[in-house]
Amino acid sequence: MDTNITAFREIMDERDKRYEQRFTAQEKAVEDALSAAKEAVLKAENATEKRFEGVNEFRNTLADQQRTLMPRAEAELRIKALEDAFKVRVGESSGFKSGWALAIGIILFAVAVLGWFR
Repeated sequence: MDTNITAFREIMDERDKRYEQRFTAQEKAVEDALSAAKEAVLKAENATEKRFEGVNEFRNTLADQQRTLMPRAEAELRIKALEDAFKVRVGESSGFKSGWALAIGIILFAVAVLGWFR
């Protein structure tokens, strides 16, 4: 009977040892999984932060453009004013050129008339 009790104790001790090993392995697996989950969360938070930085940079660019770019109506008015000024200048220039042409024509005519009378 003593042998039965000893054998029973050995079986119980062996099972306790196996259960302890399983429990330790499960604890390690849970710790590893939690560690991996924490790392994944940190990576996701960093990626989200970078994305928001990009969005904020884009918003700032749009705000800068809104402040610095000229509205269409104002641009059209300025272009129209430049076109009108150019038309006036071209008109003055062509009048000035035709005045010179007239003066040169008169001088040449006078020279030709003087050449006939000589």
